[in-house]
Formats: sequence, structure tokens, C-alpha cells
Amino acid sequence: MSKELRNLNIECLNEEQRKIYDKVTNSPIKIMQVGEGNFLMSFFDWMVYQAIKMGKYDGSIALTCPLNYNKKIDLLNEQDKLYTVIQRGFKGDTEVYENDIVSVFSKVYNYNKEWDTFMNIAEQESLEVIISNTTEAGLAYKEVKLEEVSTEGLYPAKLTAFLMHRFNVLGNISKKLLIFPCELVAENGKVLKTFVEKHSNDFGASEEFKAWVNENCVFLNNLVDRIVPGFPSANEDEYFENLGYKDGALSMCEPYFLWAIEGDKELDNILPLNASGLNVQWLESLKDTQLLKVRILNGSHTLITPLSILKGFKQVDEVIENDEMKAFLNETLENEILPSLKNKTGNKEEFASTVLSRFRNPHIMHKLESISMNSVSKFANRLWPTVKTYIEDNNKAPKNIMVGLAGLIKFYQIEKNESGYAGKDFNGSEYKVFDNPEVLEFMYNVNKKYEVKNEEYVREILSETKLWGEDLSVYNGMVDGVCQNLKNMGNIVCVNL
Repeated sequence: MSKELRNLNIECLNEEQRKIYDKVTNSPIKIMQVGEGNFLMSFFDWMVYQAIKMGKYDGSIALTCPLNYNKKIDLLNEQDKLYTVIQRGFKGDTEVYENDIVSVFSKVYNYNKEWDTFMNIAEQESLEVIISNTTEAGLAYKEVKLEEVSTEGLYPAKLTAFLMHRFNVLGNISKKLLIFPCELVAENGKVLKTFVEKHSNDFGASEEFKAWVNENCVFLNNLVDRIVPGFPSANEDEYFENLGYKDGALSMCEPYFLWAIEGDKELDNILPLNASGLNVQWLESLKDTQLLKVRILNGSHTLITPLSILKGFKQVDEVIENDEMKAFLNETLENEILPSLKNKTGNKEEFASTVLSRFRNPHIMHKLESISMNSVSKFANRLWPTVKTYIEDNNKAPKNIMVGLAGLIKFYQIEKNESGYAGKDFNGSEYKVFDNPEVLEFMYNVNKKYEVKNEEYVREILSETKLWGEDLSVYNGMVDGVCQNLKNMGNIVCVNL
């Protein structure tokens, strides 16, 4: 950089931005957010900021992180709870390059370390919305005692304790509480409510509390869509120079976004994002929208990511510009993914074409490493339903998705090192692997167990129900399909069934 730039703080704001900042800082907490990742910050928080700018919303967000890792939390507090969202891409043929300094947080903390703060927010009568994105691995049930939930519980358990405390302090408050789990799980609202009900029983909650949850806590199935690669580390200095300040929490995203919510459109009065002209859709059913988005867009990401990392690619746009990989993805979409989407209201071919053009966006440096996080649960949620449908229709496993699954298993041939777990790509270069600790330990141990990666090695991985939700090895063509593709990748001996 040509000159030393200051770090983002309130001194970087112009007069209009400062007015919004002061308003937010002094506004009541209406939203409790669990998840400090780039996605929610570039999607939901950015939308709330737009509504505040338009004078459509008056409230602030209390932000916490789901894991006991507070680098982003500390950074935001150092930056006066401010961060920048940059949109780059195209709307039709028009190139978009827009940036906002987002100020929506009145409190930023870590509920794993500041449990009392979390409980204090539960006591706020102003609270109207709870939103989360803890990834598919975080939206899970793990049995835990109430007295240990602050340190040992996953998000659903912590949420249950939060709601119980709210009820105990405020009583049978009739105010509606909208709860949005934004994890990419089918019927995510229903899933979270089921987990809260289980934890309520585990924690010995009263029948009055359970009735209050049913009547006043609205768990909303919802679907989110925006490509958010996050921090542009490859050319951060260029962006900082253009902005005139440094921002360690800077996040890049595409212009396109969609939030589809299964619920009464009258609830937009509580969270007026649709009323602010944003692409937030209240729908009677998410089924068709969910299928298109999860199986095509997210399924495509999950299909190509482990394989592409093994081949040495770093970003999604590089993969799509490679003729071999582009042909592989197009063929998979045409012959395996799209045929599995039998009941639809939209144009699945048009949606697939749109997704591919979004992947090619040269301004969105979407890192494969960030997409690779929790790839096992992502395969189970995003690609396995397509595989099951294909097997039912064709009595064999889909050829290309078996290549992708073999790539995923090869990707998880990992070793432990000082910084965690890592594998080696086809050129011998190291890459990091991020996943649930139980998944990483299983993969590490099963790879140690089988010096020769044979058919039994594949069968043991595919039959582990804790990884996939069911035994994949019993389905026709699964073990053989993965074996043959691993064999083609080298360093494996497989015997045909």
C-alpha cells in the first residue's frame, strides 16, 4: 500500500453513517444471532442494515459465535462492531461494485465464555428474532445436562436453556419470537424445534414452558442463497486502498441473494425485510425452492470441491473455467442431478444455467477450502438424496457422483499435525481439512487401520451411519463404484464385487 491506512472504526464513517451507527448502538436488542461467519454477515446482517438505512427497521443485533473461537468476535469489537460488505458481479449485463460499512451490532461476544451475557439477552422483552448459522454439523442433538450446557452443549441445547431462562424471568410473555435456523438442512425450523423439545425433556422443563414454546416461539423453515467467499486475502491491499481503511472483517459477496421463508407474510411486520424491497419471499411451501437450491447449487459445490482440491485448484471460478471439470459438472447436472428433481414448479434447467454463471463470476474468489468445511455432512444432505433417487430409477449408482464421493473419501485420507488435520493432493501439496472433531477422528483412525486401502476400507467408511445418517454400503453399486474410482485415483487396491 502506498500509505499507512487506519483500521476501520467509527472515525471512518461519514455523517450519515455515523447517525445510523449511533441509532443502532442505542437501539434495543431485537435480534439475537448465533454465528459470526461471513455468510450471515454478508446476507442477513447486510439486509437488516439496508432496512435500517431506509428507515424501515429500528433495532439492533446481539452477535455471538457458536464455537469457542473468538478471533472474529475480538476483531469486530476492536473495529467498533463495524465491518464492510463488498458486492462484486453482474446484474444482467451491468457490472456491480458496491460496498457498505455495516453497523447493526450493539453487542458482540462469545457465549461460550460469557454465558451471563447470553442469559441477560434472554431477559430482554424487546427481543423478537433469533437467527443462526452453525453449519449442518452444528444443527444437531447432543445429550447434555442442563448444568453443563454452557460449556458442553451444542447450539440447540444452548437455545433451549436460553428460552427456559426467558420464560422463567419474563413468564408467559405473549410476544412472538421468530426463530430462523439458516443451516442448509431440509425443514431446518422443524428440525431445530424437535431438538429443543428433546432438550426440554432432558432439562426437566415444565409443561407450562413447553406450551409457551409451542404458542409463542415460531420456528421457521427457511432457505438462504448468496455466494459469499468472504475475506479477499489474495488482494486485500487493493481493496483496502480503494476503501481508504483496513478491515480484517471485510467480506465479499455476489449481488444476487434470496431468502425464502415458509411462513405467514404478516410476520414481515416483525422483520420488515420484504417491505424494504429486499428479495425475501414468504411462501406457503419451500419444497420446490429447497430442492432446486440445495441439490443444484449446493450439490454442485459439494460434488466438485474435494476433487478439485485434490487436483490443485484453489477457487470455484478456476474449476469452472477448466474444460475437463466444467464438462464433468455439466454432465453430472444433466444426467444425474436434474433427473432426480421430478416434481418442480420452476425451470430447473434455467436455474442450473444461472448457477453455473454465478460460479464463473471472476470477481468472487470463492475459496474451495472454505466450501470444503464439513464436507461429509454436506454430502449426506446435498448429494445423497440425488444418489438414492438415481439408484431407485436405474438400479445402479450414478457414475459421476461416485467419482465425487471417491474424491471426498480420498480428500479425507488425513494425518494429524500441529495445526489440526491435513491431506496431500495429487501433486503432493498439503491442504487443511476442517470438520466436526468426531468425523476427523473417525477418518484419521480408519485410514491408520487400513495400510492398504481395500474394499473393506471403503465398506467401513460407507457403512458408518454416524457419518451419513444411514448405511450407504447396502445400496446397489455404492461400494464398487467408490472402489473403482479410488483405484483410478491411485494408491488403492479394490476388488470388484
